Amino acid sequence: MIPTAKKTMQIVGQQGELRVGWASWDGGKLESKSIKYAYRDKRGWISRGSPEVPFDILTEMIIFAKEQGELSSSEITRIKLEFC
Repeated sequence: MIPTAKKTMQIVGQQGELRVGWASWDGGKLESKSIKYAYRDKRGWISRGSPEVPFDILTEMIIFAKEQGELSSSEITRIKLEFC
């Protein structure tokens, strides 16, 4: 991924970054963008296992998480407030 925007996050006691940018599979065409949560490994480097997903699957991921009961009511409320 070639990041175009970053936002520092504190999740479950671990600091990381949400990154938006040109996807690693884009091949320099500047056509495919993705989002990832980049976290640091014990050496302090961004982990190679940081998940990167295309934007066209992001909505489905959130819906599936809700269907599986993985989102709290406060998280669902926050999503609704952000988009409505």
